[in-house]
Amino acid sequence: MPQRSIKSILAALLILLVLLATVSFVNSPGTDDVALYWVPWAEHAADLGGPAGFARDEAQYGYPPYGSVILASAVRLGRALGIGTFEALKWSLVVFLLAASALVWLWTRSVIVAALFGLALLLNSVALGYIDIYFAPTLILALWALKVRKWIWFVVFFSAACLTKWQPVLIAPFIVLYILDIQHIRHWRQIDFKRLAVTILLPAAIMLGITLLVFEAAPLASSLSKALNNEFLSGNALNFSWIETHWLHVFYPDEFGGLIGGEAGYIVSDALRVTLLPKVLFFLTYAVTIAAFFKREKTFENLINFSLIGYLAYFTFNTGVHENHLFLAVILAVILFWINLEQLSVMLILVFMSNINLVLFYGIDGQELPFSRVIANTVDVALLLSIFNVVFFVLLWAANTLPRKQTARGNS
Repeated sequence: MPQRSIKSILAALLILLVLLATVSFVNSPGTDDVALYWVPWAEHAADLGGPAGFARDEAQYGYPPYGSVILASAVRLGRALGIGTFEALKWSLVVFLLAASALVWLWTRSVIVAALFGLALLLNSVALGYIDIYFAPTLILALWALKVRKWIWFVVFFSAACLTKWQPVLIAPFIVLYILDIQHIRHWRQIDFKRLAVTILLPAAIMLGITLLVFEAAPLASSLSKALNNEFLSGNALNFSWIETHWLHVFYPDEFGGLIGGEAGYIVSDALRVTLLPKVLFFLTYAVTIAAFFKREKTFENLINFSLIGYLAYFTFNTGVHENHLFLAVILAVILFWINLEQLSVMLILVFMSNINLVLFYGIDGQELPFSRVIANTVDVALLLSIFNVVFFVLLWAANTLPRKQTARGNS
């Protein structure tokens, strides 16, 4: 058999494996959020309509409106096909994961990269039932449009991604700098403001205007406010705030409760003495990352790299971060690896970080880890992984943002 035929067969088998792995988790119950939130939200959205369903549920919990539209569509299609809300929800996750993976293949023309992408996000989406995957296709299309400089399509897709879940907004400053394409403030005269107004600002205003008209300003503002004021110190995210969570349980058990079986549990608090340090660290590292990108050449690789680092600043240090919030980082890391194969270790670490974080709290079916996280009855492994994640980020951040020493050249 010709070598080319063998490669084609192996590629087809890899695709089949991803498909089988994906559908094998359709009946997985997922985390408690599925039964407590997604299923009722989906039913309300389907019964009341997108805008009313959004105002009733998602807006109250910090989710933007387009997720409500997707949930309503999934349930209504499910009813037409004679399947229940849970099944419709889970199959919608399958469809969006496969669609996002297919878009990665169409963009990269690499079956391996597309398969890696699908498997890396399988646990987050289909297995555990998080709805982050709903914004993945539009975000991928937005980044593709940005790379090929199809500005209007970029605005449409990126706006849709942000209005499905708020996290993509965090990479918006890097995208703005990429579009402006200057490295010094004194170069502002080089900016084509007329082109920006027509191809970026006007389409964005139209998208926002339509969204406000359909879903109304008050629920949308409530959604954004809830997202910005999450009172979890760390919502089971293995980051700096989880280290602080563990520390508060150990040294202030009367106020925050002690460890349970050696394991820490999340803390809900908006006390400034608890939240100030992580928030300051987030804003500092995030701002420095933006400043560092401003001074660098505006290549697409640099955009993805610095967007990833900026987003990791949010995950590593900000409060209110949850265990599933590395989802966007995994997307950026896989794209970065496709652009530059030398980023393999960064990509693998983030894929493992994301999935280990999920498994450590919810297993692979959403019903919690079936054994203790405590090693040798001494230390919660969640604490050790949190320390690892912080160290990894600091090293990555320093390597990319701190001023580089100029090598002195001797006279010839």
